[in-house]
Amino acid sequence: MKLKVKYRGKFYELDINKEKVTALDILKALNLSSEYAFVVKNGEVVPEEELINETDDIKVVNAISGG
Repeated sequence: MKLKVKYRGKFYELDINKEKVTALDILKALNLSSEYAFVVKNGEVVPEEELINETDDIKVVNAISGG
């Protein structure tokens, strides 16, 4: 499945060789950990197991923590 993903202000074309792609698959394709980044699908943060379609608006955002 080919997906267009926005990450850090740039668009990336991901070609993931699976019929069903999850949010975790997207993070792995970008070499990111789910501890430090999350996927936003159509404006909503989604869990790792959320299925992604080619028509979805996908953004990956780095988690920011402080203390």
